[in-house]
Amino acid sequence: MKIKTIKEKIQNRIPGPTRIQHYYSVLIPLIEINGEIHLIYELRSQNLKTQPGEVSFPGGRIERGEEFSQAAVRECSEELLIPESKIELLGEADYLITPYNFIIYTFVGKINIDSIESIKVNNYEVEEIFTVPLEFFLNHQAEKYAAVLKSEFDQDFPYHLLPQGEKFNPRQGDYQIYFYRYQDRVIWGITAEITRSFIEIIKH
Repeated sequence: MKIKTIKEKIQNRIPGPTRIQHYYSVLIPLIEINGEIHLIYELRSQNLKTQPGEVSFPGGRIERGEEFSQAAVRECSEELLIPESKIELLGEADYLITPYNFIIYTFVGKINIDSIESIKVNNYEVEEIFTVPLEFFLNHQAEKYAAVLKSEFDQDFPYHLLPQGEKFNPRQGDYQIYFYRYQDRVIWGITAEITRSFIEIIKH
């Protein structure tokens, strides 16, 4: 291989993060209720293999050839059974790189329907929905707890190839886990982190 070939392969590509295996998009759905803005949350169905019964935003894996924003709107439409024409995309919030080798892209949208009661949801994916007033998040800090991410190696890990051998001490990482408690609801983990990030954006 020649330098010219290497240059051609690398100079026009768009760089991306390494180790990422999957890409997801979520929508933070906003709705006006009696003149007040609320965030819509889902309670994930018990039918789902991952995180059944957890609180989440509408979202899912980005399909091949699909724009990140398109995926967020599509997933919201499929899960809340709302026509895409009723979802007004307001913009993009920050994306989240998780410790679990996937990225979540976050978008904000206004749901243009007459009432929250008219949302019937896809029962296979969503058990129920509820709303939280935006004002609650503007006036309440998220609870924050620290977790430690540790490396565990396979039994056949080649310690003998390392300068320190089995005395090798891998790095540890700190990971903040956030919680919101609203009435009898607990919003935590990635959903709480996305919520907190969105609130920080609109407060500053």
